[in-house]
Amino acid sequence: MLFLYLTVLIGGIYLAFKLLAPEMRRSISTKAPKAPKAAAAVEPQQVVSGSQPGNRIEKMEFLLAEKNKNILLLQTELKLFHAQIRDFDKVKTLLEEEVHRLKEQNRMFRSELGLPAVQPKENSIA
Repeated sequence: MLFLYLTVLIGGIYLAFKLLAPEMRRSISTKAPKAPKAAAAVEPQQVVSGSQPGNRIEKMEFLLAEKNKNILLLQTELKLFHAQIRDFDKVKTLLEEEVHRLKEQNRMFRSELGLPAVQPKENSIA
């Protein structure tokens, strides 16, 4: 289950990076001074994207908010999972202590009755 959560988280990070990487490249490339273009030239980014930069930012913010909500949900589930593991370990420890106590009690009774400490196991092959 934890593997599934981590896979979803890594997938979300990968998707966010894929969506934001072109935007970061454009912002880096627009900061460098360029030679002035002809007035009639149309930027291919506007033609391909078909949306205004404001809409893209809103979409990115929406995706970021959604991913943050998913991360918070996964963190909550992870905390619950850790709590369950701690409870399981407590029960496991109690059971191991009880088994140890019963083994010691069995050895003590065997020594009082004069029986051997360990019974030989029967050969199941024969």
